[in-house]
Amino acid sequence: MKGYDVKFMDELKNKNDIVDVIGRYVRLEQRGTNFWGKCPFHHEKTASFSVNASGQFFYCFGCHKSGDVISFIMEIESLDFGDAVRFLAERAKIPMPEVKYDDEKIKEQKKKRARLMEALRETALFYVKNLKSDKGAQHLDYAVKRKFSGETLTKFGMGASLDFNSLPQYLRSKGFTDEEMIKSGVCGEKDGRCFDWLGKRLVIPVIDQFNNVIAFSGRRIDGGKEQKYINTKETDVFIKGKTFFNLNNLKKVKNEKGIDSVIIVEGHLDVVSLWQAGVHNVVASMGTALTKDQARILKRYTDKVYICYDGDFAGQKAAIRGLEILSEEGLEVKVVSLPDGMDPDDVIKTYGEKGYRELLLSAKPLIDFKLEIIKRTYDVNTVDGKRKYITNAIKVIKESPSPAEQEDLLKIVRDETGTTFETLKRELYSIESKPETTIKEEVTFNDNVGDKTALASRFILASYLFNKSFAGELDIDTVDFDAPVYNEIKNYVKTCQNEGRKVNFSDLYELLSDEYKDELSRIAGLETDENKAFDQAAYFFDCVKTLKINKISRDLENLTAMFTKETDTEKRRTYAAEMAKLLSEKNKLI
Repeated sequence: MKGYDVKFMDELKNKNDIVDVIGRYVRLEQRGTNFWGKCPFHHEKTASFSVNASGQFFYCFGCHKSGDVISFIMEIESLDFGDAVRFLAERAKIPMPEVKYDDEKIKEQKKKRARLMEALRETALFYVKNLKSDKGAQHLDYAVKRKFSGETLTKFGMGASLDFNSLPQYLRSKGFTDEEMIKSGVCGEKDGRCFDWLGKRLVIPVIDQFNNVIAFSGRRIDGGKEQKYINTKETDVFIKGKTFFNLNNLKKVKNEKGIDSVIIVEGHLDVVSLWQAGVHNVVASMGTALTKDQARILKRYTDKVYICYDGDFAGQKAAIRGLEILSEEGLEVKVVSLPDGMDPDDVIKTYGEKGYRELLLSAKPLIDFKLEIIKRTYDVNTVDGKRKYITNAIKVIKESPSPAEQEDLLKIVRDETGTTFETLKRELYSIESKPETTIKEEVTFNDNVGDKTALASRFILASYLFNKSFAGELDIDTVDFDAPVYNEIKNYVKTCQNEGRKVNFSDLYELLSDEYKDELSRIAGLETDENKAFDQAAYFFDCVKTLKINKISRDLENLTAMFTKETDTEKRRTYAAEMAKLLSEKNKLI
């Protein structure tokens, strides 16, 4: 299975029960033999995410994702197959085996990635050593001026870049090429010369949830004109829109104590200041607009997010779309207003942890913040400004699903503009509502796509894969499928039967190629408690009959084409006799 021994993979799955693993990310409730919860991969109000304990697979009737425990970890933790296997092996305390790669290209990619990670690790150690040396006195003075303790510096692995040349020299001494340094993001190239990308800065590493250094951020410590903060460039292991700074520590806090919310700030050093003051549920965005990937990362930790940006009005306005993305993914978003001209670090130093937490208590819901932005955009003292404010405010208020909240917000607009409440209410209800997409609570086996033959093929295979007793009455060899994916699944079932081992549906997620995963998801969707309410045995044999009729029809088409082209009288008689026989068989089945 993708380079791993079958015995190891069996042990990995046996010791990582899918219900236990998914239960760490999704609140599951048992209904019948399956477990149900709200899908972690898309926003939904009705639980349509099903986990099958006996088959060890999941399926969502909303977004139609499905997979085994490895697929789930790949998706939820944004890992490739190998890293997901390693994640589960560490969870179950199983030693990783030596992987035998069939594909030399994959082997080479793994090797390059390992080199890149090693270069990042060595760079982190180099920066830390610099900060502790006499030459790092200026950087250390800056850290002390920011009131960072020695314990905090160690906690975050902070270090110093002394110049632009010593890092490349150090990495070369460790056997790294200039190309490897540049691909890791720690070095840049100019006029054929390799230089430290974060030269002469206080440096803080970006560490992922698995404690791997994946990037760095540098803070200018002098009064120069260069950009105050810069990050290393995006690489194969560092994509800004798919990570947060301090995710490693956030994960530890969640596992050790639990958290009820996450605070997002802009600056890495704001995170450090808040952490040192005792506010530990904090991360920093990576200097870009928030993305769906980041929203899904946060969903693994909490349902409530506080946004604490220190930007000016223009920056806050530009950040709205990112906040909407968080809301669209089902997160409750609140916006923290800081005193004018202050960032989180300033607040902590001036008012302490208590003062900062008081600001959190007064945070505004996203919809109120959006109204505030609209108010500051238009001058309600002018006729045109007031009209534009009302128009845009009404559109925002319409987004609220709560009539009570809508009325409260309309009163704010009334007080700002002097327009009567009744007029604003008429304006609100005159806006045509967008049709809401809802997920049906009742799920049936017909939640599928394809023609009659495809539907029949899926149900027949599902019956064998989910070990239905009636499927044992018919040798699968007697069933003819007309698509490669169905025949591959048929071969898997036959192999299990010949070897005397139990068919395990979750095995197919590793055995089948990616192009067949959609079909596998559709088959997965057939095994639910709701689908047991009809006569499955009768339907199974009806599906077998459907495939037999389909095969006869295909054979008849081929014989008809051959009969039409044939000029030899004797051969035409033979074809005609075969066609008559097939027609007789078909009529008996109809």
